[in-house]
Amino acid sequence: MIRLATQADFTAIDQLILLKAQEFQTAGKSQWVKYLEPSRSDYVRHDLTNGTVYVYERDNQILGSVSLIPPTDWDDNLWNAHDGAVYLHRLVTDSRMKGERIGERLIQYALSHTEAIIRLDCVADNTFLNEYYLKFGFRYIGEQDGFSLYEKQA
Repeated sequence: MIRLATQADFTAIDQLILLKAQEFQTAGKSQWVKYLEPSRSDYVRHDLTNGTVYVYERDNQILGSVSLIPPTDWDDNLWNAHDGAVYLHRLVTDSRMKGERIGERLIQYALSHTEAIIRLDCVADNTFLNEYYLKFGFRYIGEQDGFSLYEKQA
């Protein structure tokens, strides 16, 4: 089931992000390195406090999450204008659930629960993610500082 996250979900979301960052590091990927640091918890707190975070829960276990939040300093550095947009960040799923399309379900749910323009970025050389976001109707805007920028009108 997908639902709006609460403060009680903080630890589960924080741990999912840490585990994914560790998996990326082990695989030699450079993305999410900042989430290996304890300050990653600040991002999770920010998301829960300032935005809309959705979680995928099964048997009382959080198996994925995605954040739709107002622009952060990160977004300000990549995008020229905000136009009332929200930003999709920290889409994460439990790797043990690979193939169950949890990430896809989370994105579709988030898209259906906002009327704002949704923007996101991903590492420009990550072929999988660059193709993945197009499947949801995101439009490629361009590249900035090594990141592909995508936008979709909800």
